[in-house]
Amino acid sequence: MDQQNSGNREENSVQARNRRRRNDSNNRDFTCGCGKSYLSYAALYTHLKQKHDSIAPNGTQLPNNANQRPGRGRPRRQEDQDRKSAKSDDGQSESGIEPEETLEELLTFFDSLGNFRQPEKFENEVETQVFLLSNFPCNVFSNCQEYQGIYDLLKDLTNEKIKCQDIDLLANEPFDKDKSLRNTNVTKILAYFLTQIGPKLCVEAYREMAIFVVFYQKCLNTIGYQAILNYQKGLKNGDHKQLDIKEEVTQNQEFCDVQNGEHILLIANDFILSFLPQSYLGLEAIEKNFKIFGSCAEKLKNAVYVTQHFSYWLYSLKFTNSRLDFYTDDD
Repeated sequence: MDQQNSGNREENSVQARNRRRRNDSNNRDFTCGCGKSYLSYAALYTHLKQKHDSIAPNGTQLPNNANQRPGRGRPRRQEDQDRKSAKSDDGQSESGIEPEETLEELLTFFDSLGNFRQPEKFENEVETQVFLLSNFPCNVFSNCQEYQGIYDLLKDLTNEKIKCQDIDLLANEPFDKDKSLRNTNVTKILAYFLTQIGPKLCVEAYREMAIFVVFYQKCLNTIGYQAILNYQKGLKNGDHKQLDIKEEVTQNQEFCDVQNGEHILLIANDFILSFLPQSYLGLEAIEKNFKIFGSCAEKLKNAVYVTQHFSYWLYSLKFTNSRLDFYTDDD
């Protein structure tokens, strides 16, 4: 017997036994003043944001060590640190939000719907790539061009991680200091999002999320330029002549291939209210098996919250300077 593998299995078994469950009545130290209690700050944060407009009611309690995060490893070089966290010239973080926190908030929302977390921990980047590519829902789409750009970038990004596991995939992305934004095109942003959230989800949830992301890209390619035009027309107060000429030049290329994330959220309302339900109606044969997204009102409400959490992730990595606040009948 391989002693090292045996030891790893025993360690993983102990970790599995010690892992906290969502219905665990112990260690629920994060308590809202309304009486709800949670296992993590991320879960409490999501509750406060959705139910109390991010204002903690009287009596809200956190553990004394809730916000303490010990440093790990050697300090980054300053230029790497600035690029990673998109710091301003005075050294203050522009977003103030950690990307991992936004992903955990999204996972916590999924927890409220069912058991959608990935039950296994991938041993290496090769296993992660196999999971992301082999479970990508290529067969859902009638035309491979709908998803090919995202799929190819998924392969490229995970190949980079396989070559060098410690590589920061965003380190070499150009950064616009004037706008405090990464100049990463939207297709790559969406692919990068799937590399981050995908391995944390079970197969079914990952497939649904990938379909959702492809639909978002398709919507941007369809109405993205018009959304920018409408937005800028409002800012220009009716002076559109020069703007129209500029738009005519750029619209020869797919929106997501050439535009960065500055305006990625402009289409959010149209996407959820119109584009998304119409797109799912085209998947009637398989939509009935979906657990998270779909064309019915309840599943479109899930899309609202997912898009909102997605916007926080975009903002945390400085892909955009905007964040979304949607309101549903439950808020």
